[in-house]
Amino acid sequence: MNEVIRRKEPMNKSIVDVDAALFSSSLMGWLEITHYVMGQRAGTIKATEDGSVPPLAKRDYVLTGVQTIANDSVFSFAIAASLKGDKAAVDYVENSLKEQMGENYPGYFALFHFHQECDTPETLDDHVGKIGKALLAGELDDPKEKWNAILRFYEKSRKSNFIVELVPKVAQWSRDEFSKIFSQRKESLHEPETNLPQALEAMKETRNDEAYIASFLIASAPVVDMELDEDYMGLLKSTSRRI
Repeated sequence: MNEVIRRKEPMNKSIVDVDAALFSSSLMGWLEITHYVMGQRAGTIKATEDGSVPPLAKRDYVLTGVQTIANDSVFSFAIAASLKGDKAAVDYVENSLKEQMGENYPGYFALFHFHQECDTPETLDDHVGKIGKALLAGELDDPKEKWNAILRFYEKSRKSNFIVELVPKVAQWSRDEFSKIFSQRKESLHEPETNLPQALEAMKETRNDEAYIASFLIASAPVVDMELDEDYMGLLKSTSRRI
């Protein structure tokens, strides 16, 4: 287990710092240890006598478990880079992983979503990729779109191995972006006299955690003229409660 922690720490740091070089150099080690541990749990891989972690063979790159961990990792880095508007970091990771493992490197499907032309996104990954692509190009400006970015990035982060690293970033981005919108762009808001006070009240919370994001999304939906369906409202209400 200590080896899992040791290999995950640089991955965590690379996402927090949006460090493309560190992410690119750490991904393989993370894939190796997760493949090894999951294989032992499933009974498909025997523990090595000396406790060493076997390297991944090229034939392992296409395994579902490897692809799942890789896509989660690359998605997480791309979200962090998108929130920073750092397209160069995403390009670096993509090129570096191609050099290491070939065109269809583990995790390539994650970045596919950040490249595709997707006018009508259907899956969560489609939504996240479309938003990330717009952020990286500096083309996300509408308050509704920014509110939706918080919702989709939050939803994706909650499913990730890197939720601890991503949630504070999503929360801080929501504060930064909507502080500007609320103070400088009131004309773009929906009935601000009625709807803005509750959004501003939600922003008084100082903790950048899941509960804050959920509370802010609920409170700010009316002022950007967005409606939450029952499923999303249920999710947000449940996570907005502090224990």
